[in-house]
Amino acid sequence: MVTRFVHATALLCWMLAAPHLAAAQADLALVLAVDVSSSVNEDRFKLQREGLAAVLESREVLGAIASGPHQTIELAVLEWSEEQKVLVDWTIIRGEAELNHLGQILWTTPRPLVGFKTDVGGAMKKAISLLDTVPLAADRKVIDVSGDGEQNAGKLRAEQMRDAAVAKDITINGLPITSGDESEVDRWYREHVIGGVRAFLVVANGHDAFREAMRQKLVLEIADLTPPARLAAARQRGGREE
Repeated sequence: MVTRFVHATALLCWMLAAPHLAAAQADLALVLAVDVSSSVNEDRFKLQREGLAAVLESREVLGAIASGPHQTIELAVLEWSEEQKVLVDWTIIRGEAELNHLGQILWTTPRPLVGFKTDVGGAMKKAISLLDTVPLAADRKVIDVSGDGEQNAGKLRAEQMRDAAVAKDITINGLPITSGDESEVDRWYREHVIGGVRAFLVVANGHDAFREAMRQKLVLEIADLTPPARLAAARQRGGREE
Protein backbone atom coordinates (compact mmCIF):
# COMPACT_ATOMS: atom_id res chain seq x y z
CA MET A 1 0.00 0.00 0.00
CA VAL A 2 2.81 2.38 0.92
CA THR A 3 4.59 1.60 -2.34
CA ARG A 4 1.48 2.34 -4.37
CA PHE A 5 1.03 5.61 -2.50
CA VAL A 6 4.62 6.63 -3.23
CA HIS A 7 4.24 5.77 -6.90
CA ALA A 8 0.95 7.65 -7.15
CA THR A 9 2.45 10.69 -5.43
CA ALA A 10 5.45 10.65 -7.76
CA LEU A 11 3.19 10.38 -10.80
CA LEU A 12 1.05 13.29 -9.59
CA CYS A 13 4.14 15.45 -9.02
CA TRP A 14 5.41 14.64 -12.52
CA MET A 15 2.05 15.52 -14.07
CA LEU A 16 1.93 18.82 -12.21
CA ALA A 17 5.48 19.65 -13.26
CA ALA A 18 5.02 18.65 -16.91
CA PRO A 19 3.48 21.96 -18.10
CA HIS A 20 6.29 23.84 -16.40
CA LEU A 21 8.90 21.63 -18.03
CA ALA A 22 7.27 22.09 -21.42
CA ALA A 23 7.32 25.86 -20.94
CA ALA A 24 11.05 25.80 -20.17
CA GLN A 25 11.85 25.14 -23.81
CA ALA A 26 12.58 27.54 -26.67
CA ASP A 27 12.06 27.19 -30.38
CA LEU A 28 15.24 29.14 -31.08
CA ALA A 29 18.34 30.47 -29.32
CA LEU A 30 19.64 33.32 -31.50
CA VAL A 31 22.74 35.49 -31.24
CA LEU A 32 22.66 38.65 -33.34
CA ALA A 33 26.31 39.61 -34.00
CA VAL A 34 26.45 43.11 -35.51
CA ASP A 35 29.56 44.76 -37.02
CA VAL A 36 30.40 48.18 -35.52
CA SER A 37 33.94 48.56 -36.94
CA SER A 38 35.31 51.82 -38.37
CA SER A 39 33.60 51.33 -41.75
CA VAL A 40 30.32 51.76 -39.87
CA ASN A 41 30.29 55.54 -39.42
CA GLU A 42 27.83 57.25 -37.07
CA ASP A 43 25.10 57.53 -39.69
CA ARG A 44 25.44 53.86 -40.59
CA PHE A 45 25.56 52.89 -36.92
CA LYS A 46 22.31 54.75 -36.32
CA LEU A 47 20.68 53.00 -39.26
CA GLN A 48 21.76 49.62 -37.85
CA ARG A 49 20.73 50.25 -34.24
CA GLU A 50 17.43 51.92 -34.98
CA GLY A 51 16.67 49.45 -37.74
CA LEU A 52 17.20 46.47 -35.46
CA ALA A 53 15.12 48.05 -32.69
CA ALA A 54 12.24 48.74 -35.08
CA VAL A 55 12.36 45.18 -36.43
CA LEU A 56 12.28 43.63 -32.97
CA GLU A 57 9.26 45.75 -32.09
CA SER A 58 7.44 44.79 -35.31
CA ARG A 59 4.26 42.71 -35.62
CA GLU A 60 6.02 40.40 -38.09
CA VAL A 61 8.59 39.28 -35.52
CA LEU A 62 5.91 38.88 -32.86
CA GLY A 63 3.87 36.75 -35.24
CA ALA A 64 6.88 34.60 -36.12
CA ILE A 65 7.47 33.88 -32.42
CA ALA A 66 3.80 32.96 -31.94
CA SER A 67 4.01 30.51 -34.85
CA GLY A 68 6.48 28.20 -33.07
CA PRO A 69 5.45 25.14 -31.05
CA HIS A 70 6.85 26.64 -27.81
CA GLN A 71 6.02 30.26 -28.75
CA THR A 72 9.30 31.19 -27.10
CA ILE A 73 12.72 32.29 -28.30
CA GLU A 74 15.84 33.46 -26.47
CA LEU A 75 17.94 36.24 -27.89
CA ALA A 76 21.32 37.89 -27.27
CA VAL A 77 22.79 40.87 -29.15
CA LEU A 78 26.54 41.20 -29.68
CA GLU A 79 28.30 44.21 -31.23
CA TRP A 80 31.82 43.61 -32.46
CA SER A 81 34.89 45.00 -34.17
CA GLU A 82 38.35 43.96 -32.93
CA GLU A 83 36.69 43.14 -29.60
CA GLN A 84 33.15 42.15 -28.70
CA LYS A 85 30.53 43.72 -26.44
CA VAL A 86 27.39 41.90 -25.30
CA LEU A 87 24.79 44.62 -25.74
CA VAL A 88 21.87 42.39 -24.67
CA ASP A 89 22.52 39.24 -22.66
CA TRP A 90 20.19 36.26 -22.96
CA THR A 91 16.58 37.41 -22.89
CA ILE A 92 13.67 34.98 -22.99
CA ILE A 93 11.00 36.34 -25.33
CA ARG A 94 7.41 35.13 -25.32
CA GLY A 95 5.55 38.27 -26.27
CA GLU A 96 5.35 41.97 -27.01
CA ALA A 97 6.56 43.21 -23.61
CA GLU A 98 9.94 41.49 -23.92
CA LEU A 99 10.40 42.69 -27.51
CA ASN A 100 9.64 46.27 -26.53
CA HIS A 101 12.12 46.01 -23.66
CA LEU A 102 14.82 44.91 -26.08
CA GLY A 103 13.94 47.76 -28.39
CA GLN A 104 14.38 50.29 -25.58
CA ILE A 105 17.85 48.91 -24.80
CA LEU A 106 18.84 49.28 -28.44
CA TRP A 107 17.44 52.81 -28.70
CA THR A 108 19.21 54.09 -25.57
CA THR A 109 22.55 52.26 -25.12
CA PRO A 110 25.67 54.14 -26.35
CA ARG A 111 27.92 52.71 -29.04
CA PRO A 112 30.58 50.44 -27.51
CA LEU A 113 34.33 51.08 -27.79
CA VAL A 114 35.48 47.81 -29.36
CA GLY A 115 38.19 48.90 -31.82
CA PHE A 116 38.31 49.72 -35.52
CA LYS A 117 39.14 46.62 -37.57
CA THR A 118 36.93 43.70 -38.59
CA ASP A 119 37.44 40.47 -36.62
CA VAL A 120 34.63 38.25 -37.86
CA GLY A 121 36.24 35.12 -36.43
CA GLY A 122 36.46 36.69 -32.98
CA ALA A 123 32.81 37.68 -33.14
CA MET A 124 31.81 34.15 -34.09
CA LYS A 125 33.87 32.68 -31.24
CA LYS A 126 32.13 34.97 -28.75
CA ALA A 127 28.73 34.05 -30.16
CA ILE A 128 29.50 30.34 -29.79
CA SER A 129 30.50 30.88 -26.17
CA LEU A 130 27.22 32.71 -25.55
CA LEU A 131 25.28 29.76 -26.92
CA ASP A 132 27.07 27.54 -24.40
CA THR A 133 25.32 29.53 -21.63
CA VAL A 134 21.81 29.66 -23.09
CA PRO A 135 19.20 29.57 -20.26
CA LEU A 136 16.60 27.32 -21.93
CA ALA A 137 16.98 24.18 -23.97
CA ALA A 138 16.41 25.24 -27.59
CA ASP A 139 15.26 23.27 -30.62
CA ARG A 140 17.62 25.30 -32.81
CA LYS A 141 20.72 27.41 -32.22
CA VAL A 142 21.61 30.14 -34.71
CA ILE A 143 24.27 32.85 -35.01
CA ASP A 144 23.30 35.77 -37.22
CA VAL A 145 26.37 37.70 -38.45
CA SER A 146 25.92 41.08 -40.14
CA GLY A 147 28.66 43.31 -41.50
CA ASP A 148 29.97 45.34 -44.41
CA GLY A 149 33.49 43.96 -44.84
CA GLU A 150 35.80 40.99 -44.90
CA GLN A 151 37.92 39.95 -41.92
CA ASN A 152 41.11 41.99 -41.54
CA ALA A 153 42.04 41.35 -37.89
CA GLY A 154 42.18 38.54 -35.35
CA LYS A 155 43.94 35.18 -35.06
CA LEU A 156 40.87 32.99 -35.59
CA ARG A 157 39.61 32.93 -39.15
CA ALA A 158 35.89 33.10 -39.88
CA GLU A 159 35.81 29.74 -41.65
CA GLN A 160 37.61 28.13 -38.70
CA MET A 161 34.92 29.34 -36.29
CA ARG A 162 32.16 28.49 -38.75
CA ASP A 163 33.35 24.88 -38.77
CA ALA A 164 33.55 24.89 -34.96
CA ALA A 165 29.96 26.13 -34.77
CA VAL A 166 28.65 23.60 -37.26
CA ALA A 167 30.34 20.80 -35.27
CA LYS A 168 28.15 21.90 -32.31
CA ASP A 169 24.93 21.85 -34.40
CA ILE A 170 24.85 25.63 -34.64
CA THR A 171 23.72 27.29 -37.87
CA ILE A 172 25.36 30.55 -38.98
CA ASN A 173 23.38 32.86 -41.26
CA GLY A 174 24.69 36.06 -42.77
CA LEU A 175 23.55 39.59 -43.53
CA PRO A 176 26.32 41.16 -45.64
CA ILE A 177 25.91 44.86 -46.39
CA THR A 178 27.12 45.72 -49.88
CA SER A 179 27.96 49.15 -51.27
CA GLY A 180 30.46 50.54 -53.78
CA ASP A 181 33.82 48.76 -53.61
CA GLU A 182 32.40 46.40 -50.97
CA SER A 183 30.28 44.63 -53.58
CA GLU A 184 32.17 41.34 -53.05
CA VAL A 185 31.33 41.11 -49.34
CA ASP A 186 28.29 38.93 -50.02
CA ARG A 187 30.46 36.41 -51.85
CA TRP A 188 32.96 36.43 -48.98
CA TYR A 189 30.18 35.83 -46.43
CA ARG A 190 28.87 32.94 -48.52
CA GLU A 191 32.30 31.30 -48.72
CA HIS A 192 33.66 32.03 -45.23
CA VAL A 193 30.81 32.77 -42.80
CA ILE A 194 27.57 30.88 -43.30
CA GLY A 195 27.26 27.20 -42.52
CA GLY A 196 25.13 24.55 -40.87
CA VAL A 197 21.65 23.21 -41.46
CA ARG A 198 19.71 25.38 -43.94
CA ALA A 199 22.14 28.30 -43.63
CA PHE A 200 21.38 31.31 -45.83
CA LEU A 201 22.21 34.93 -46.64
CA VAL A 202 20.01 37.98 -46.84
CA VAL A 203 21.96 40.77 -48.55
CA ALA A 204 21.36 44.44 -47.74
CA ASN A 205 22.07 46.73 -50.69
CA GLY A 206 23.66 49.46 -48.57
CA HIS A 207 23.07 50.45 -44.94
CA ASP A 208 19.80 52.14 -45.90
CA ALA A 209 18.47 48.64 -46.66
CA PHE A 210 19.70 47.12 -43.38
CA ARG A 211 16.35 47.39 -41.61
CA GLU A 212 14.35 45.60 -44.32
CA ALA A 213 17.01 42.93 -44.80
CA MET A 214 17.10 42.29 -41.05
CA ARG A 215 13.30 42.06 -40.93
CA GLN A 216 13.29 39.46 -43.69
CA LYS A 217 16.04 37.43 -42.09
CA LEU A 218 14.70 37.51 -38.52
CA VAL A 219 11.24 36.39 -39.59
CA LEU A 220 12.75 33.52 -41.60
CA GLU A 221 15.02 32.46 -38.72
CA ILE A 222 12.38 32.62 -36.02
CA ALA A 223 9.73 30.83 -38.08
CA ASP A 224 12.30 28.21 -39.19
CA LEU A 225 11.90 29.02 -42.86
CA THR A 226 14.41 29.44 -45.68
CA PRO A 227 14.46 32.10 -48.42
CA PRO A 228 12.91 31.45 -51.82
CA ALA A 229 15.20 29.54 -54.12
CA ARG A 230 14.97 32.09 -56.92
CA LEU A 231 16.92 35.29 -56.37
CA ALA A 232 14.54 37.28 -58.57
CA ALA A 233 11.62 36.44 -56.29
CA ALA A 234 13.52 37.67 -53.26
CA ARG A 235 14.43 41.22 -54.26
CA GLN A 236 11.91 43.05 -52.14
CA ARG A 237 12.02 46.54 -50.63
CA GLY A 238 15.79 46.88 -50.53
CA GLY A 239 16.76 43.46 -49.15
CA ARG A 240 17.98 40.59 -51.27
CA GLU A 241 17.72 36.98 -50.13
CA GLU A 242 19.99 34.25 -51.45
